[in-house]
Amino acid sequence: MNYMLEKIEVLENKEAILQGAEDIVNSLLENEKLDKSEKLMTIELAMAKLNYQLYNISGDNNEEMPK
Repeated sequence: MNYMLEKIEVLENKEAILQGAEDIVNSLLENEKLDKSEKLMTIELAMAKLNYQLYNISGDNNEEMPK
């Protein structure tokens, strides 16, 4: 985690990045429907979906990502 914080520290928009991450983490921590491993899976899926939506890149052999 320190590596990521060091990379972010030099960015102009670092406060927005840190706040966005904090919001996501707090939202997942407050979700009582998910256990710890499901919360991690949720982050992984969110990252994959965001990557797909921003760059149309998927590791799923051109299968369309569900919305």
